[in-house]
Amino acid sequence: MQILEKGKKSKTAGWVFALLGCIMTGHFVFLFSRCFLRGTPEDIFWISHVGTLIGGLGALFRNRFLISMALVCLLGHHLTWLFDTTFWLVTGKFPIGTTTYLKDASLEDWLQSSNHFFTVPSLFLLACWQGGIRKDAWIWATIVFSILLLISYFYLPPTANVNSAHKLWPGLDQSYLSVLEQLPNLGYLFSLIILNSIGNYLPANLLLRVVYYFLKTIGCERPTTSKSRP
Repeated sequence: MQILEKGKKSKTAGWVFALLGCIMTGHFVFLFSRCFLRGTPEDIFWISHVGTLIGGLGALFRNRFLISMALVCLLGHHLTWLFDTTFWLVTGKFPIGTTTYLKDASLEDWLQSSNHFFTVPSLFLLACWQGGIRKDAWIWATIVFSILLLISYFYLPPTANVNSAHKLWPGLDQSYLSVLEQLPNLGYLFSLIILNSIGNYLPANLLLRVVYYFLKTIGCERPTTSKSRP
């Protein structure tokens, strides 16, 4: 609560927006450079990385629309990543199996994945300071994911399987979602979009709005003098 209350001071809000915006966009610049140097530019198109860039730009421009869209885009994906990774770090086992690639990860690999730790809490703080998450953010999150999925399917190497465009990511293929892989290619893509829209982005949007209004009822308010764009 104390952290949110600081947002009432325009100077505090100003440098926090700028700092978090620079961190998120800076992370994307690092990722962009590393992927090209390694010869894997396709990795730039993961929803996690594009969402971090959108959120960073939203923070720099204090744009509630971009911040809300990025937050809804990332919440479910990042929470799944964090759960799988944290459980592995504590127990040595992957409950889902989506982050097994981290077993042999280098320091640079961890830095590339570090946005999973800070992007969602940063965006949620900024969204709270701007009056909450837009109610239509899940629609725009679906549009962003759909565009990235189609780019991944038609233009990126199938072996990279960016955004699970060609098959479910390891771990998810052992779940009830495995039935999707029995569908024709376009049926698989369409189903992936619908499931993410209705089963991920819409619930994330609703949950974030509920949490924001709960915080508001206990005294956490938006900054009164900080400029923001809708």
